Amino acid sequence: MDFVYLLRVLSKRKWIIIGSTIIAAAIAWFLTRNEKKEYLSISQVSTGFTTNDIVKLNQESNFYETDTKFNNVVVTFTSPTVISLLSYSTMLHDLENPEQPFRTLTNDQKQSPVYWEINKEEAKTLLRHKLDSMSILTSYKPNEKKLLEFIKLYKYDYNSIMQNLNIYRVERTDYIQINFSSENPELSAFMVNTVFQDFVRYYKFIRTERNEVSIDTLQNMLERKKEDREQKNAVVKSTGGLSNDVQSSTIYDQVATLQAQLSDERAKNTRATLELQQVNGQLAAVGTTDQSNSNADLVAIRNQMNIAYSQYIQSGNADQNALNQYNKLRDQYQTKLLSVNRSKNSTIDLSALLAKKNNDEIEIQASNVQINYLQTQITTLQGEMQSQSNKSANAQIASKDADIAEKEYANAQEKYSTAMDINNASINNFHQILVGQPAIEPLPSKRFIVVGMAGGAVFVVSVLVIIFLTYLDSSIKTPFIFSRVVNLKLLSMVNFMNLKNKMLTDVIANTSAPENHEEKNRNNVFRESLRKLRYEIEYSGKKVFLFTSTKKGQGKTTLIQALSYSFSLSKKKILIVDTNFCNNDLTVQLHGTPVLEQIVAQDKSELLLQDVKNAAVGVHQGVFVIGCGGGDYTPSEILPTKHLLMHLQKLTEVYDYVFLEGPPLNDFSDSRELTQYVDGVVAIFSARHIIKQIDKESINFFKGLNGKFTGSVLNMVELENLNDV
Repeated sequence: MDFVYLLRVLSKRKWIIIGSTIIAAAIAWFLTRNEKKEYLSISQVSTGFTTNDIVKLNQESNFYETDTKFNNVVVTFTSPTVISLLSYSTMLHDLENPEQPFRTLTNDQKQSPVYWEINKEEAKTLLRHKLDSMSILTSYKPNEKKLLEFIKLYKYDYNSIMQNLNIYRVERTDYIQINFSSENPELSAFMVNTVFQDFVRYYKFIRTERNEVSIDTLQNMLERKKEDREQKNAVVKSTGGLSNDVQSSTIYDQVATLQAQLSDERAKNTRATLELQQVNGQLAAVGTTDQSNSNADLVAIRNQMNIAYSQYIQSGNADQNALNQYNKLRDQYQTKLLSVNRSKNSTIDLSALLAKKNNDEIEIQASNVQINYLQTQITTLQGEMQSQSNKSANAQIASKDADIAEKEYANAQEKYSTAMDINNASINNFHQILVGQPAIEPLPSKRFIVVGMAGGAVFVVSVLVIIFLTYLDSSIKTPFIFSRVVNLKLLSMVNFMNLKNKMLTDVIANTSAPENHEEKNRNNVFRESLRKLRYEIEYSGKKVFLFTSTKKGQGKTTLIQALSYSFSLSKKKILIVDTNFCNNDLTVQLHGTPVLEQIVAQDKSELLLQDVKNAAVGVHQGVFVIGCGGGDYTPSEILPTKHLLMHLQKLTEVYDYVFLEGPPLNDFSDSRELTQYVDGVVAIFSARHIIKQIDKESINFFKGLNGKFTGSVLNMVELENLNDV
């Protein structure tokens, strides 16, 4: 609904919008009447960043790296140094070719001090020097500052060139495009070709300088990596390296062998111990006997056997003589034992047991010696193995450090070799594949575009301004806004009427002749609005009404008269009582007698009605008015004790409706006092006024009247806003 209203506002002001648009377009057309023709020259450069048909030293590439390279090239193209070199080349061309310069100064420019202070020959020499050395002019030196101002006079300075120069990458290609537009086609072609040449010179210079610095840095880094590698290799050699691992492996094998022998020897010892325990048990059962001399010999041989075997064991199983002696004595012992058994059959069993006992004891003793020896050897070897393990761990750490140092040295050497190859190779991968040519025809004129944009911009701005002002306008101009802001019951909407040179009674009775169709339509809508209000008054069932407002200028006086005339057409009798003491317009306009302040109500109805009939003045058929004198006072201050307003209900016996007009609530308290004498209160609001905080307080008063508040009337509504509901 607000949008529809907005469209109506714009439609109402369409001639303002259209007129401002036409004026702006006309101004733009006038200002562009002397627009100069411009000629565009184009040049394209191949960079070699994305193509694979050339030999590259480094085959690795990615999108982001390529994009960065293109950005760097474009920035270098448009750098102050390259553009300054282009400026110097162009200026030098005009100085060396005075007969065919790209630009010719006007007479006013030639009369300027900047032009006359320059020595042309000195300027040529200085410009050539700057081009050869690829340096730029500085404003710190007086002669160079004058030359800069001279170049600016020709509009060959940096800012002037950049306004017409456009350098960018052609999307998804390997090419960079250079565009330049000027009033001279030869100048445009010269610019796009020369800027490429100056760029190549400068790019070679800065790249060579940067490569030399990089090579020196890489060389220093390579030397440091080499020294670090040599130090790490020396540490590896000092720790023994691989020999520690081999030696540790040998010791581990020896320990494993000895541990296996120790296990076997312990098993042998355990077996001999068990056999000895068994023999001792048998001897305990047989009993002890005296040993013969033969037994003494057996004991002597056995002791010798034990001594020989102990020598063999202590030598680490290496004394072969001790082993042979042991075997010889063992054979003697066996022979002696057999002979004893043959000669003494009665003692065979005891001798065998004693022999078995002796053998087991010898075997256990020898086994214990062997076990102690093996344990000692294993402990010694384990200590050596632990020492070798520590040395091997240190050697491994040193070896890893040496490997890392070796890789770092190899990487540094590779970078250094690559940098040397790049430095020695050609650095110019840029090729001008499209040489700029002088344009035959100028660029299409932008005059129509400028005019269209000017008109369009003013059109949009004017629309936005109207919309902005419309939204700033917080008046209750439409029923929708009224319901949202005021939020009171709306009885009717009355459109705005210009009653100048018109009789209100003629408009209500439709006896006036309208000047045109629009006025006729307005009159019809006005009458119909009053009829709706008349219906609401009749439908309310009330007889005495107070018409008031929140502020002055809401149209109460006119609306009361119009409503009364409308009621008279339906054969109703209306009594208008002017109670607006501060502004008695009703009394003045209807020529009423100002007697309200003097009327003293009679106790008898007949006398009261007779007094009212005498005081009331007939305004129109069925419409009567009782006027007031007016003044700065309220009803309670001026009216007598028994005043007419206390008996308004009695007047309804003669009059169908009694209408009172009260002063504005914001400024006076009269209407608040008058509400006690009436059946209903009707609030009048003008669609042209803005609701303020003080109005909201009065609106709250209306809401607090409860059943007495009949409703409100939105007056002076524009005809096109009546249907905005």
